[in-house]
Amino acid sequence: MKPAAAAVPLAPSIGPAIVTIAGVNIPPLALILSIAALLLARFIAPPSLEKMAREQEWALTGLLVLILFLAVTGELPLVGQGEPMGAGMAVVTGIGIGFSGLLTIRLISDRVAAAIKAFFGR
Repeated sequence: MKPAAAAVPLAPSIGPAIVTIAGVNIPPLALILSIAALLLARFIAPPSLEKMAREQEWALTGLLVLILFLAVTGELPLVGQGEPMGAGMAVVTGIGIGFSGLLTIRLISDRVAAAIKAFFGR
């Protein structure tokens, strides 16, 4: 006689873990938490040495959210293995991008400029 198998209760799940929109796998929980972390980090980060108008601050935050979206979904080159991030790593990435702000944009633009110069041999 075999012993009875123990029933394992399944944890309730609210919504899908990954949503695919236009061929992009989006982890909703990781994305929401990472955007919240980015916005909170932008709020508590020390002011930038460069003075920007309120509209420029909003534009910078929007650009950082876009970069964060690409990183969390795994679509940003050189970040991850092309797979969506888990919630923990997404939050850490959001905090890092939120605190670095303008430095992140400058780093990316310098890398693109170097790639263009290398491509055209100048």
